[in-house]
Amino acid sequence: MRALPWRPPRGRCLRHSRRYLNLTSLRAYLLSLLSFVLVGHRLLAAHDANFWRSIPAHDFEVPVNQSIADLALEIADLAADTNPELRDQCGYEILASWVYRKNVLSSEQLETLRRKILPGMTAHLGESDNPTIFRRSFSALYMSILAAHDLQHPFFSDTAFRETLDAALQCYAREKDFRGYSPKQGWAHGTAHVADLVKFLGRNPRLSTLDQKRIVETIAQRCRTAPSVFVWGEDARIAAALLSLVNRKDFDPSAFEAWFKSAATENKQLWSASILDTTAYVRVRNQANVLVQLAAKIGANPSTQLPDTFRTALNSVITELN
Repeated sequence: MRALPWRPPRGRCLRHSRRYLNLTSLRAYLLSLLSFVLVGHRLLAAHDANFWRSIPAHDFEVPVNQSIADLALEIADLAADTNPELRDQCGYEILASWVYRKNVLSSEQLETLRRKILPGMTAHLGESDNPTIFRRSFSALYMSILAAHDLQHPFFSDTAFRETLDAALQCYAREKDFRGYSPKQGWAHGTAHVADLVKFLGRNPRLSTLDQKRIVETIAQRCRTAPSVFVWGEDARIAAALLSLVNRKDFDPSAFEAWFKSAATENKQLWSASILDTTAYVRVRNQANVLVQLAAKIGANPSTQLPDTFRTALNSVITELN
């Protein structure tokens, strides 16, 4: 005869269940309390504005008894601060000094920082006219420091490079906040800061011919979707990103040539209409301004080796659009 599983008396089982539930509730409460304490500790540990101001004031030396790796991660959150001094003069300048000029973070620390910054580039993407633009825009600007550093001291893995490029192009495809400068909150400049990042990614040896095409097509679309003509220097910053492709040894002009043809067609349609379409005018004007800036940058360096067909096509489309 097979033995049945042992069971406690019915009454004891009930008391045991209640005791188990009480222990479970207590454990959940203690875990919640511990989480609250840890979060509170991090909030209390966050440094104030005077602390950050003191670092540039002391030649960007790491404060005594502070971890540079922890401070770098904390700086990543300054991207979202509505105080322009903290975002720009402190956050950006400190990171640029520590990462790019002084090279005092290890590759592992830089990769941890990259992973901290990356989600900020696309946080609340698609929103406009609210403070979320600052985290997106300045996360891209902070990331440009890492991308510039990687060119001198490579630490990006293939996956890290791909994630960063994809995020940058996603920003251009979906960003709806085109503000440049606010007298009270300083630079928003999402379009310009993403261009700064793309400029350095465009110089990276990992960039493929297909990536060049993706960048050109995404930039062209960014020019077409902006609601007004660029007036805060965005066109020059975008042109610098395009120049990074033009200067590559594996430069592929085909994506540019396809863009030139599309822009010329849009221009003809614009001026063939009986009534000026102001939205279409903005699209054409932004493309024209970016290409003029690109030609100027190419012309500033006569030693740039480019196919004659590309130079001719660029000068031709600029003449037509203007």
